[in-house]
Amino acid sequence: MNELNYDITPISLEYFKQRSFEIIFNVFNSMNSSEDELIKDYVLTIGSDELYESLKYHNDIFYSSILTKNYDLLKDFFIWKYSVYKNRGINIDCFLKEYELWKEAILNHLYPSHSSEINIIYDYLILNHEDFKLNAQETKKIVVNNKYQELFEELLSNLLNGQKNNFYDLVQKNLKLFDNNIFLFIQELINPLMYKVGQLWQLNELSVAKEHLASSLIDDVINYYIKDNLFLDIDKPKVIISTVGDELHNLGIKIVGKFLESNGFSVKNLGSKLSNKELINSIYELKPDLVILSVTLPSNVATLQQIVKELKSDYNLFLGKIIIGGQGLFVNNKMISIKEADFCSKNLEDLKIFLKTLNYSIKNEMEEII
Repeated sequence: MNELNYDITPISLEYFKQRSFEIIFNVFNSMNSSEDELIKDYVLTIGSDELYESLKYHNDIFYSSILTKNYDLLKDFFIWKYSVYKNRGINIDCFLKEYELWKEAILNHLYPSHSSEINIIYDYLILNHEDFKLNAQETKKIVVNNKYQELFEELLSNLLNGQKNNFYDLVQKNLKLFDNNIFLFIQELINPLMYKVGQLWQLNELSVAKEHLASSLIDDVINYYIKDNLFLDIDKPKVIISTVGDELHNLGIKIVGKFLESNGFSVKNLGSKLSNKELINSIYELKPDLVILSVTLPSNVATLQQIVKELKSDYNLFLGKIIIGGQGLFVNNKMISIKEADFCSKNLEDLKIFLKTLNYSIKNEMEEII
């Protein structure tokens, strides 16, 4: 696959951001009214609601990729997108026509000099269309420790069949294999289970409803072990944790919160789906020593960067450290750089080491993905 090494000027990116709603709506209307047979079949198959959400997600990934100058993020998304829709029986050559509609919409809503910069990336997508199709056929292997493989399969079966009590009993009975350390259990079994569920949905082997049910069941059972505290203890180092943007899953950041509580920190989880303004104002008001922000969806990387940049501005309203993490920040095990952040953590071992550099006392047995 050809490499994309290309910088878009800040003014072009800013206009692209400002006009994003009009551009998305233009593409949406064009696809709904298109006479192209492949586009018509695509729209009929997924429906108008999913089409709009798909276009919005596409635009958010595009913006995040350009803003961070990380084009692996862009490639990884389109390979995933091709895989999802190919497995739903859609002729993914329809995306060639969709790219042309994006180019037209961008040309309609931006100055020619700005649109030409953005549209070079769409030319890249068109050029690499066949490579995306080939890469979409590959399935990443879910790695599980061999000694836990049988337990993994049993947990997966109960998960997919919605057998919550059986799933809980298996967790409870087998925690002793991990010295009753829920963090290690999550690392070895729950994370691979969540990846597997996502992969089954991607391959169209699991419905959206069942994927949501499985995710909810995992949340319910693990939340039993990692309940949040509601108030900050002023006598302990204070930590604010939160997801950013429109994240749907916040289990990972809850695990981080429980890990910190077990090491003597006072933790407040601000939850999910706060606006940037609400999140930033809460941090200014509570004045924590640490802020930990997580992204699961790569489409929220741009939002994360905007929040971190605001907190690290010259206003001096926040003087603590900012730690970032989450699956959305890692593409093929490579980190997407957010230069204003004090640290990017891939897992709890990373977090533990960084906190020790700040002279916090951290236990040695906790390791888990942020």
